[in-house]
Amino acid sequence: MALAIDIGCRITHGEWPAGTVLPTEGEIQTRFGVSRTVVREAIRHLAAKGLVAVGPKVGTRVRASTEWNMLDADVLRWHLMRETQRPFVESLYEMRLINEPEAARLAAERITPERLAELEAALHGMEINPRGSPELVAADLAFHRIILEATGNPILRSLGTVIERSLTISFSLSWRQNPQTDTVIQHARVFEAISRGDGDAAALFMRQLIESACGDVLASLYADGSDTAPPGRRPAPEHAVLPEGPAASIPVTVDGLT
Repeated sequence: MALAIDIGCRITHGEWPAGTVLPTEGEIQTRFGVSRTVVREAIRHLAAKGLVAVGPKVGTRVRASTEWNMLDADVLRWHLMRETQRPFVESLYEMRLINEPEAARLAAERITPERLAELEAALHGMEINPRGSPELVAADLAFHRIILEATGNPILRSLGTVIERSLTISFSLSWRQNPQTDTVIQHARVFEAISRGDGDAAALFMRQLIESACGDVLASLYADGSDTAPPGRRPAPEHAVLPEGPAASIPVTVDGLT
């Protein structure tokens, strides 16, 4: 929904900070040339994600970011469309570092022969598909999702589904930076550790893989060299290169509701 995307981007990008009262339904209708039904549907969409609150006589207000559903696929994607993306990219990879190494450790203990065969097939997909291709990215995503599923933990399984869109974007960026053979080797180390039931090695190699991917994504986002230091060392630049892929095709206006 174009209207929800436009308003959602304004909110997540900080153009409309917490406490901001959105224009009235009539004003939005006039400025966007949409019907009242479209406006109300967009507001309901954003309210469901925790971005806005609607109250009688007070209108629609932007909620504090602590109340947003940050794992919502759209909210994640809108954050990745910001010009100053680095803090959110670092947060995304920090979350992955907290969860995925331990998931790999559990997978080494719990994976079934069927899941192991699926994991090997995903690794093979990374070996045979062209660098940066949709098929390769899909194989990469499948590799990580299978490991989460192999834990048998339903919450960890859901994690892969929730962040799938944003990981697809970040995987596309990291594959463009890192030589394909190096990335395949990193994933192969994780696979081999899981296949032999070595949880400690699986966790270690998964941590190294994610740290490397984070560096690759930041290098791609800041291709002009303005900010390629390790995470947390330097502030984000005022302007960063937006990623190519699904998010890049979504129009974002920045000069008011016109």
